Amino acid sequence: MANLNRIILIGKLLDNPEVRSSMEGTGIAKFKLSVTRFGGAGSDVVDIVAWSNQAETAGRELKQGDMALVEGRIQIRSFTNQAGERNWATEVVASDLKPFAFSKKAVATAAAKSSDDEIEELPEDDLPF
Repeated sequence: MANLNRIILIGKLLDNPEVRSSMEGTGIAKFKLSVTRFGGAGSDVVDIVAWSNQAETAGRELKQGDMALVEGRIQIRSFTNQAGERNWATEVVASDLKPFAFSKKAVATAAAKSSDDEIEELPEDDLPF
């Protein structure tokens, strides 16, 4: 049986991405994304982790309050805290992320353009059927 672990989210950054480097020098970015549930019935806060190029993109192009599109996979990992207790973390490891912005101006421009387009009427005898 095939397996699939893929998620696509659109949400608002709750904080600026925390960007740093691993011991090997690989970039890593972490941030929280608030995603509204279908139908507007509340929201969920999702931890996002991005590596390498995606980490650079997050640090360069995203900030608190921005909308972002995140595509990736769900990862569940365990760790031991300072008190010696085992804890679990669920996060999305981003394979692609982009700022997700649309403005009222862009929507108005697109609407105006579509209303300016005229539909050409063809005479009935020019129809191919």
